Amino acid sequence: MQQKILILDSNRPSIETLRKTLKYQGYEIIAAYTVPEGQKRLLEKQFHLVLVDEKIVANDGQNFLDFLRRKFPGLPGIVLIRQGLPLDVEENIEKSGYHLISQSQGPRPLLELIHEIFSHETKESENYDSQTGADKPFQLLGESPSILHLRETLRIVAETSAAVLLRGETGTGKELAARFLHAHSPRSQDHFIAVNCAALTESLLESELFGHEKGAFTGAHRQRLGKFEYAGSGTLFLDEIGEISPPLQAKMLRVLDERKFERVGGNKTIDVQCRVIAASNIDFTKALETGRFREDLYYRLNVVSIDLPPLRDRAQDIPLLARHFLAEKSQRHNKPVTEISAQAIDDLSQYGWPGNVRELENIIEQAVILAKGKVIDRLPLPVQKIPSSGSIMKAIDQEDLTQMTLKEYIADILQESEARYFSALLKRHKGHISRTAETAGIDRKTFYRKIKQCGIDPKKYKPRK
Repeated sequence: MQQKILILDSNRPSIETLRKTLKYQGYEIIAAYTVPEGQKRLLEKQFHLVLVDEKIVANDGQNFLDFLRRKFPGLPGIVLIRQGLPLDVEENIEKSGYHLISQSQGPRPLLELIHEIFSHETKESENYDSQTGADKPFQLLGESPSILHLRETLRIVAETSAAVLLRGETGTGKELAARFLHAHSPRSQDHFIAVNCAALTESLLESELFGHEKGAFTGAHRQRLGKFEYAGSGTLFLDEIGEISPPLQAKMLRVLDERKFERVGGNKTIDVQCRVIAASNIDFTKALETGRFREDLYYRLNVVSIDLPPLRDRAQDIPLLARHFLAEKSQRHNKPVTEISAQAIDDLSQYGWPGNVRELENIIEQAVILAKGKVIDRLPLPVQKIPSSGSIMKAIDQEDLTQMTLKEYIADILQESEARYFSALLKRHKGHISRTAETAGIDRKTFYRKIKQCGIDPKKYKPRK
């Protein structure tokens, strides 16, 4: 992505000289000649860096820097010094986190500083965002009723600024849903920042979220903006929110309540402008009962709750997702694999997918890597065994049988046996209801009642067209 730089300078010849130098380095340059014009440009487009001439600062640039810090706290800025500013002004600029650089030595020091800033921002992004696919286009593929309902709900919620809690099993695509919300919201032109709360220690996570001042702790050699600041007016996605410690939960509650915080080791109060989207796969009912998660924080995060459906509940989307991953992985690994056989698709549809969409993506990638031709006809699917009556007995034996009546004990075994029986019949008759019911010797109404009790979806057994 081409970095975009805004130059604010009242001197047109100076701007043109700087524009030519920076364009030669591959940067996109946009100029503004007054503070109001600079503010307008910033509100219209997304920039990666702002250069401000000292004359602008000497006149009314302090107001501009305040505007920049308030509206775009994560956006780096450089003040270009030609003759020099009063010492207290320069000190205030540096305390605000902006850079000062003299133009007396030509363009090279400036180019080196710009390169350093962009390299640092890229590293930051790689460490905390790109691991979750920040540059990867979000996709919410599927035409099943559950995914259509999900997309409609996300579009409605995206128009608001309400906090959202995304809930679902591992691998259901909670971050993709968060990116979908951001992209369809009025905040889409600002940052989307993702943080995996489970991947960081308590102290490191606190520093990453709220930033720290220089000298706040050993190793804090410079001031650092936290993700709440860096997100600006965009979106902060907190994945695995259920894993944060009680002390950090208390601090998070204050931030969401007051929309303010202080950096670690600092006293300055900073306003929170971003929208917060959180995600977790924990059972919040149990977490609240056991005190693992604060009830008041849960209600702050759970203004809008959205559940993501597991893949097994949207089996009709599996062929579409499989072919999407096939095209993506074939290109990534430079393999001429273009098709998945009908039998392979049928195998995918019969599988239970405990790892959901992420597991499906992994299976397709493995198949692409191992493929010897253009068609995938065999898949590295884990073996899922239907429990035998012996294993059912063993599972029940592990419970306290003294708490069960004989009727309850037999009912448990019977339901497991019926599930195995109806699954086998449906597979044999390829999901044909009348034939399956006829073979079983029961009418269609009874058949539907039985398979509903067993949790069986007959559509999963029909051949894919």
